[in-house]
Amino acid sequence: MELSEGLKTRTSVRAFLRKPVPRELIADILAEAQQAPSSSNQQPWHFHVITGKPLALLTEQILAAHRQNRKPYDPSKGKTIPPLYVERTKKLFRELRPFLQKLGEEHRAFIETGSLRLYDAPVAVLLTLHTSFPRNRLMDIGMAAQNLMLAAHARGLGTCAIGLVLYYEDIIRAALELAPDCALALMIALGYPDSSSPVNDFRSSREPLADCVSWLGFEEQGY
Repeated sequence: MELSEGLKTRTSVRAFLRKPVPRELIADILAEAQQAPSSSNQQPWHFHVITGKPLALLTEQILAAHRQNRKPYDPSKGKTIPPLYVERTKKLFRELRPFLQKLGEEHRAFIETGSLRLYDAPVAVLLTLHTSFPRNRLMDIGMAAQNLMLAAHARGLGTCAIGLVLYYEDIIRAALELAPDCALALMIALGYPDSSSPVNDFRSSREPLADCVSWLGFEEQGY
């Protein structure tokens, strides 16, 4: 797969086959994820790969906690981010709704409980870094995560980057026996996409490039 094709065709998968992913294949994907750049080549990421009974138990515990003490998904982040970005999330829900209707799912419930059960993916990858690193080093984690998702896509697997599940950090910490100096950054669901599910036909839109780019100095070059 050409890189440009991979960038254009990668999408978030929200329905997976109940098919195990070989450890060797995951190792190949992680080896390519590790090729991501990082400040001073410190490679601050750590990958925690979970499958089988440990993953089933983890998602069961998270869903039980959610039912008992529901923490609803809030795209406004407590009304701390500009309305422009909240509207983009609302647009996502509007675009996704027809696909979920085919499943008989309500969109907010699907996003909430789907994220917390990692959309029933057979593998989850938790990315962490040491708490001593400053917040801007999350950029390193993000680049490794993108490499991981593209490497998986190139091999016919699907992924979904999930942040909502980190609301239940205490449960994840206990289940994975994480050290106190281990900061949770991102969870990625990984597996073979279920092509028969309507939800995997969905592709989120992107804003016009003009709304996301500022050009400086190009007028001097005649552009």
